[in-house]
Amino acid sequence: MTETGSIQFGTTTIRYTISFSPRRQKVAIAVYPDTTVTVTVPTGTSPEKVRDLVHRKAPWILEQIGAFDHLAMMDASKEYVGGETFLYLGRQYRLKIVTGEEKPSVKLVGGYFVVTVPAGVRPEEQRDLVRCTLCAWYKEHALQRVREVVRTYARRLHLDPPEVRIKHQLKRWGSCTKDGVLNVNVLILMAPMSQVEYVVAHELCHLRHKDHSVEFWDLLRLVMPDYEIRKERLRKEGWRYVL
Repeated sequence: MTETGSIQFGTTTIRYTISFSPRRQKVAIAVYPDTTVTVTVPTGTSPEKVRDLVHRKAPWILEQIGAFDHLAMMDASKEYVGGETFLYLGRQYRLKIVTGEEKPSVKLVGGYFVVTVPAGVRPEEQRDLVRCTLCAWYKEHALQRVREVVRTYARRLHLDPPEVRIKHQLKRWGSCTKDGVLNVNVLILMAPMSQVEYVVAHELCHLRHKDHSVEFWDLLRLVMPDYEIRKERLRKEGWRYVL
């Protein structure tokens, strides 16, 4: 079960989600790369007690949010020029731009993303062309990979594989619509497969349990016993996944 809350600290509003856990004995505050704040507390903890704790920890929370904002700004400035690095399934590949074919294309060759652009493309147009070509490649391959993982975990959950849509989302790694469609962030293709599997398994479990209830987490643990490790790694490393 979850609730939401907020406090005012100076001129800043800090919004947070309260997650109640019967297994939790102490209160834990987590700030994620998307700057969301989650407070995990033992079942029965009053919202007032959580509010007081968040207020006491507000300087630390704002410091973490500021650090993630700074990292995001640093890494978000992709120029799409030769020599830049891009992640794919946890590995770094350098971007190499060549001219030749009439249609732009992307190939993985050794440790390089080789993007071919048509000869005669003006320098001011090349950046956008490389960006669009690379983004299309990521979406295509994300759909293939995610569908494979969906089939695997849908079998474990005794579900029919749902429709998958790949999107470029700012705040979520995945979501599940009321119609049972799985939306997955294209940026997850930059993560190791263990994190891709976590996002897919998490969303598939929502087809059984819509909220983050005890039953939801128990089901996720059943099909993925080490989900907490994968979740934590995604939380720590997710800020690096920028396209």
